[in-house]
Amino acid sequence: MRDHSNIPKLDWQDDKATVARIKSQIMREEPVVLIMTDDFKFDLDLETCGCRQESDLLIDCEPGSALSMLAKLNAIPALDDIGSAAKVAGLVIDIDSNQKQIIIHD
Repeated sequence: MRDHSNIPKLDWQDDKATVARIKSQIMREEPVVLIMTDDFKFDLDLETCGCRQESDLLIDCEPGSALSMLAKLNAIPALDDIGSAAKVAGLVIDIDSNQKQIIIHD
C-alpha cells in the first residue's frame, strides 16, 4: 500500500479560493490530498478511468476522465477543471474512498 502521509492535505471547499489553491499546487507539479465531504460519491468505472485496484485504493487513475466522472456524479464542476490541470501537469490520482480522499501526485 502506498504511503500518502507526507503529502499536504486540503479539506474540500467548493469555493474559488480553495480551487485556486489546489490548481496552483497542481501546476507546480506538487502532490496534494483532497479530503472530500462525507456524502461524496466515489463510484468510478475503473476501465474508463484507467485505474488499478490495489488493496482498498484505486491507483494511477487518469485525472481528466476520473475527476470529470466524479464532477458529474457529485455535481461539482470545479473537479473537472482540477482534472484538466492535473492532466496538463502530467499527474495521476489515487482514490481512497474509505478515507474520502483524492490523492493527486506524480
